[in-house]
Amino acid sequence: MYFFAFILLFFSSFSLASFESLFSLFVDHKFNFTPKDIALLVTGGGLVGALAQVILFDPLTKKLGEIGLVTYSLIVSALLVFSMTVVNTYWSVMLTSCIVFIGFDLIRPAITSYLSKHAGNEQGFVGGMNSMFTSLGNIMGPMIGGMLFDINFNYPYYFATIVLVIGIIFSLFWKSPLSSK
Repeated sequence: MYFFAFILLFFSSFSLASFESLFSLFVDHKFNFTPKDIALLVTGGGLVGALAQVILFDPLTKKLGEIGLVTYSLIVSALLVFSMTVVNTYWSVMLTSCIVFIGFDLIRPAITSYLSKHAGNEQGFVGGMNSMFTSLGNIMGPMIGGMLFDINFNYPYYFATIVLVIGIIFSLFWKSPLSSK
């Protein structure tokens, strides 16, 4: 019952960690951004993501459900992570960078909400597995992303996009248990 949720936690954590950990190097190498530009991007992305969680999470969860919200957030994240490899103006990089965090910042709370609603007597197990799969993604994302970055600075984002697309496919097979309906 939790398989898809845990896999999607890993995929989203992996992709986000790969994106974030190499972001400063990426925009420095590709666009010659200054530390001030990078600080603006990271701060702006964090603010936009936090606002999206506060403003959008509840209405979107009510409209789409947790599973639907995860699927749409994965799609948005995949499109925007890939877009980072093709945008080429200062403002397109700024806009794409800030918006990419919206998708990522809605995935984890949606999965956590789903798990907490369906865990019943397994709250401890589910919480521990949630944390473990998130941590695994946070470890492996930067590690693999860093190796790919050494080959070509776009490769970590291509790979993160592929992982997110696989996550989209998994999310299409993820269904709520009948007992919860």
